[in-house]
Amino acid sequence: MLGRLPLLTFGLLALIVLAGTSFGMRSAADTPASERVATAAADAPVAPVAQAIVTSEPAPAPVPAESLPTPKEAPAAAQFDEMRHIWQSLNNCGPAAVVMALSTFGIDESQEVARLALRGPDVRRGMGPQGVDPWVKENFGLRAMWRNNGTNALLKQLVANGFAPMVTQWMQDPSISRIAHWRTVRGYDDAKGVFYVNDSMLGNFVPLSYGWFGANWQSFAYRYMVIYKPEDERLLKAIVGKDWSDTYVRQAMYERTKAEADAQDTVFAWLAFGEASYANGMFEDAVKAFEKGFSMGSATGVFGVRNSYPQALRALGRKQEADKLQTSLSSLTTVPSTVAPAPDAYALFLSIRRSTPYQELPTE
Repeated sequence: MLGRLPLLTFGLLALIVLAGTSFGMRSAADTPASERVATAAADAPVAPVAQAIVTSEPAPAPVPAESLPTPKEAPAAAQFDEMRHIWQSLNNCGPAAVVMALSTFGIDESQEVARLALRGPDVRRGMGPQGVDPWVKENFGLRAMWRNNGTNALLKQLVANGFAPMVTQWMQDPSISRIAHWRTVRGYDDAKGVFYVNDSMLGNFVPLSYGWFGANWQSFAYRYMVIYKPEDERLLKAIVGKDWSDTYVRQAMYERTKAEADAQDTVFAWLAFGEASYANGMFEDAVKAFEKGFSMGSATGVFGVRNSYPQALRALGRKQEADKLQTSLSSLTTVPSTVAPAPDAYALFLSIRRSTPYQELPTE
């Protein structure tokens, strides 16, 4: 009990409590009840004030922020003079795009070798970006990164600094066909308003207008991928900027797609907002956006919806609806889905962090 402490000790405690801010102490609101001074202390006699002991040890130096190089500004036009073009085998646009990007490093790889490594033997299946980094690292000493939320300006700066980005888009305008497709960006020209791509279905050095390029990128979360040398990672980080952070890019995509859905009011804009909401742990927003998108038209070919829509429902405790929806959405793409995918663990974390008071978050 406080009343049993020697008066000098109590005086020291009183000084520290009063000067708590300068000692980095927690406020009473942040301190557990078990650590709070008993209210009976208010009736204790006033004790002589003791001098605080100041240590001479210096405070640890702050960790300096990573120093990144300054990227080149994108000029009015830039291109890779040397980039291999190949025509793809069946459903092999992803590995073909990777092989074309590898050619800018002087690497001549077979698309069939890349197919087995990046897609596996099932010719119906497409290529996700997740397997590219371990494959190029093991075989060529290179690295690969991918992000959502790409922009035309970002791609131009990547090309200007010697990177050959790959993107996932509609192969043709979705009014003609809805086939998801990887292509490799080879250059751009502001005067003509076009990107030049090496496309395994459309040809070599194909011009695509900036407007068409952006519109047909939306349904795939503006996803892009870059293969790079390890020593160029700091330059790549400087170009990508804050989007290097997964947490930041999820919030940025949520805000971007929400603005686009409100402005464009199209089926693809609302589906894109639904997927971005799910990835950001905003599950109620996701379900509302998906419902609106489906009410406006078909989601055929938008493969991400097949997973994110049912998982958003499950996150809200609507399991029976999710299971029923999972079955109905299995035919959205050419490869049927028979097993419910794992939920996005980071989206769940973001949702918990957003809705749980800081003091109640687990520390282990």
